Amino acid sequence: MSLPKPNVVTPDPRLARTLWQWLALGFIAMLVVPAARGPVYLLGNLPFWLLIAPGLALVTLYRHALVAAWRAVLVRAPRRRRRSGTGQARRRHAVLRQAQLRRA
Repeated sequence: MSLPKPNVVTPDPRLARTLWQWLALGFIAMLVVPAARGPVYLLGNLPFWLLIAPGLALVTLYRHALVAAWRAVLVRAPRRRRRSGTGQARRRHAVLRQAQLRRA
């Protein structure tokens, strides 16, 4: 019996493309047009609408992928257990056993 797969939410590619374009155009506008760095009477602070708003929308859109990526980074792989003795101790023990066998 196979286990049910978790629901993977994939964002709408049209919305994602629009947000990425909005963010890129806002970044270019902030670099090129000095007036875009200040407030506008009807819109408020333009850097918010040009950079922060589309950036937050993208983070919200890709939140499941971001959480999965952080889990992969933060969760460590289980450590391998070391053998009972260190390498030097095991070699020394093997040499002593060979010496004892030669004597006998």
